[in-house]
Amino acid sequence: LQRETPFAVPLEDIFWHCSLYYHCSSSTIYIVICPGDVVSNISRELKPEDDQSPPALEPIGLGTLHDEKFYRGGTLTVNGTPAIPAIYDPYPEYNSQQWHDEFVGNFQACEGPRGKTLSRTSPKDMMSVYPGIQKDFPSPMLGSYSTTGIDGYVCADRSSQLGAYGSASDVNWNETNWGSLQSRRHHPTSPPSLPLHPPLSTRTFRNQAPPSPDNLQHKTRSAVILRAWSDMEWTENIKQNIRLLIMELSLHSGSEYEVVILLHVKDKSIPIYTEDPLVMNDIKAQFVPAEFHNMVVFFNDHTLASWYRKVEEHSSGLQYWQPLQAFSRVFQDFDYYWQFEMSSRFTGHTYHFLEKSTEFAKRQPRKYLWERNAYFYIPGTHGTWNNFVRGIKSSMKGRMSVWGSNSIPQVTPVGPSPPVASPDDDDYEWGVGEEADLITFLPIFDPTNTKWLFGDHFWGISEGVNPPRVASVVAMARVSKNLLDQMHNLQVQQGIGIFTEMTAPTLALWHGLKAVYVPHPLYVDGKWTPKELGRILNPGEPDKINGGENSFWNWDHRWDHILYRMTYMFTTQTAEDFYRRWLGYPVDSNQYTDGLREKKTQE
Repeated sequence: LQRETPFAVPLEDIFWHCSLYYHCSSSTIYIVICPGDVVSNISRELKPEDDQSPPALEPIGLGTLHDEKFYRGGTLTVNGTPAIPAIYDPYPEYNSQQWHDEFVGNFQACEGPRGKTLSRTSPKDMMSVYPGIQKDFPSPMLGSYSTTGIDGYVCADRSSQLGAYGSASDVNWNETNWGSLQSRRHHPTSPPSLPLHPPLSTRTFRNQAPPSPDNLQHKTRSAVILRAWSDMEWTENIKQNIRLLIMELSLHSGSEYEVVILLHVKDKSIPIYTEDPLVMNDIKAQFVPAEFHNMVVFFNDHTLASWYRKVEEHSSGLQYWQPLQAFSRVFQDFDYYWQFEMSSRFTGHTYHFLEKSTEFAKRQPRKYLWERNAYFYIPGTHGTWNNFVRGIKSSMKGRMSVWGSNSIPQVTPVGPSPPVASPDDDDYEWGVGEEADLITFLPIFDPTNTKWLFGDHFWGISEGVNPPRVASVVAMARVSKNLLDQMHNLQVQQGIGIFTEMTAPTLALWHGLKAVYVPHPLYVDGKWTPKELGRILNPGEPDKINGGENSFWNWDHRWDHILYRMTYMFTTQTAEDFYRRWLGYPVDSNQYTDGLREKKTQE
């Protein structure tokens, strides 16, 4: 281990606490590390005192220059001796006493695509990482590793993350049946399409065990829904990413998660409701690679129009949640439903990321939660998370805060009532330890008085009525079964529809359910300072951050040059740029950011 690692944090700043050494054979030793095993005295986040820059320079200033430190990677094998990757194991010690002190049931390892029981000490079955981080790689400008608990001192390259899911010669992917590997203990005869009408019964299909005498519960179970389209191109990278998600989330966890492809068939003439299995097999073969045939669920426009007849809008742009709402009524044996786009990528370990996001949300108290949710958390501006929380408390003195539900006459809130009359009487206790009904990855803001284009998009609301509302852009989130039920019932029973990115947050607000924005590390390719971004990203009064005429979310394209530079956003050049380089691809001349950089290089 005492070798130079030119791509990583200097060795003297890295401290190892390896959890396990596994001897695979007489000649090979595989090192297994867990989150927290690699630590450093070098912080991964900026501090307010680090920003000694002059006053803000936007809209014309140095911030728009690219940060060249983002583009110096990829030299691992040409600059000295390459570092040795280690197997990365973020999973709990299943079946241990600590596990049984918290949960009912026993863990059973699953079979993998090689026909053998999966091993957490095999590089063929597990992702590998490098201890440390790329030398001089910038810190995330937004969000925080330490605040969320996400491991910030390991990294992966394309081979250590995806190598086992693409070039492995001992697996015939065309003969792999991922649906069967996932679903052997759960609804193995799932219908290939959402039914044309809601089921008459709303019973759950989970086998409910009798309560434990110690009031212990089974570990919650989540569906991971990947949204797909009949005209999409199934690239090798898409297939590799799905294999990775199934392995990391479902098989290694003993089915705590199940990955499902929810596919929109755009051509209404395609008979997705055929009862002929041969015809259905042909449809699957037309739209989905063979290895994923048994984990796809089809729907079309007619499906949504039949389910939600009282709401006139069913397009994917305006009613993106409708298919998942319907899915949750048919497949009710999940506690939570994660929805992701096929174009989303995470270069770390997905199980670790989702579990830490969930834990962060569970820790959050409800006091001033909606106000915190509206901010981009910027450590270089706000300081530590505790300082950020204290700052919001101070700024909210004398102001009204959301406390419990904020509803409309047509809705009877199903969420819990506050334990005390006012947040002033609560010492940040209510909500701690409570699972979040909604987890988002971007702030949740009030669009009422902004120039955000979709803030008034309601269907079935009487003219002149001004309902309370909140929004979070990008419809990738975790939604509880309870919240999805309320979203479904509102449309079926009341005939009220809400624009996609307002639907889940607004229903959580109306029902008094817990919603949390997780401030995951988010990088910005530019040379803006924390002070500069703090002014731009978090304008407004403390109780209405980004809820006024200067909102960052305004649809006036004023801040597109910043939006496009973020690594997670509804439209971004930087995320694709980074990922293409991470995969080893050349720059894309058709891409806005790369195109400019390529031209400058040629000149």
